[in-house]
Amino acid sequence: MTLLVAVADAAADREVVRSARALAAAARWEVRGVHVREATLPEPASADLEGLELTAVDGDPVEALERLVGGTAVDAVAFGLSCSCQSGPSVSGLGHVAEALLNNQVAPVLLVRPGMRTPTGLRRLIVPLEGSPSTSAAMRVADEALCARGREIVMLHVVTGDTPDETGSLPAPRIMDQEHYEWSAWQEEFTMRFSTCPEGGRHRVAVRVGDPAQVIAGEADEVEAELLVLSWSGSFESGHGAVIKELLSTAPCPLLLVPSGTG
Repeated sequence: MTLLVAVADAAADREVVRSARALAAAARWEVRGVHVREATLPEPASADLEGLELTAVDGDPVEALERLVGGTAVDAVAFGLSCSCQSGPSVSGLGHVAEALLNNQVAPVLLVRPGMRTPTGLRRLIVPLEGSPSTSAAMRVADEALCARGREIVMLHVVTGDTPDETGSLPAPRIMDQEHYEWSAWQEEFTMRFSTCPEGGRHRVAVRVGDPAQVIAGEADEVEAELLVLSWSGSFESGHGAVIKELLSTAPCPLLLVPSGTG
């Protein structure tokens, strides 16, 4: 099981390597580095990446990475976002290679923006869930790879007024202000429906109201989460994808985007 770090610039990608190592240690994955050689760019030195083993390959970056993912036991690919700003030629600093792998839903993708809180370990992660089966792939990966004693998984449900109509959905009721409602029963059902962690990890359901991207970023900052794990449907244009697009610029910690068909 391997986490592949796509290295474009050694100096800029040190934070990516550190974040990847923290995730890999928690998931018990191997970490490998890969650099796709392009004629106009110098090859980064492995010494600049704190000893990460780096393999250089030739060819189109998207095709080369997809071949590596398809031909080996790669669990996820890590990329650095190019800037901390919202403007630019691609989505919030997301390079065209990472964006292509996301659009093709090849594998989970770890994204690290300059200035993000770089984890040295994983004590607490947040998995935003809107309460529908199609957006619960992130929870399955969190349970399978990251659920462990001493680690807290926060299942964050943001109430927006929109209710998913997918069969099997369990959104929070609209009667949140009624004290007599049996919230503990709803939270227990929510956990049982979307989590299957067998390792005795701690799960906590948090229900918040507001703009999803703002709430998720705020919650991650407040509880000092080291990782956000989100399901990815393949588009930044609307709904869940639009939330992720905003989080690329505002999240205080790295994001692991999990294709909705995973698990």
